[in-house]
Amino acid sequence: MRKGMISLIFMALLVGLLPVLHASAATNVALNKAITASSTEDSGKTPALAVDGNSSTRWSSQYSDPQWIRVDLGAAVPINGVKLNWEVAYGKAYQIQTSTDNSNWTTVYSTTQGDGGIDDISFETRNARYVRMYGTER
Repeated sequence: MRKGMISLIFMALLVGLLPVLHASAATNVALNKAITASSTEDSGKTPALAVDGNSSTRWSSQYSDPQWIRVDLGAAVPINGVKLNWEVAYGKAYQIQTSTDNSNWTTVYSTTQGDGGIDDISFETRNARYVRMYGTER
């Protein structure tokens, strides 16, 4: 990744969401930003816990497909990557999508072979205000 480019780090579907700006030092551009999700498993795993800066907290969806989590970065910024850090549960099939208006989504990455662990995903740089992990199969 080139210096000055933004990479988005998701600890996603059953884990959390944590975007990071890579410049001279990493800065969490999603820290305490507005975040929404398709569902929440319980009050101890809300979407806001995905961007609270604490790696011991997480978001968890209900046990059905599809599910998604979306962060509003507040303004369009150049994004060129997503890092997914899955909990024991993980998405087998999911997409990473970006949007500037929260209505029109572009899929920048898609897989049907998710295997959990850490997924460090790179894609062509694009401006996005909203970034969403859209899980279609757990």
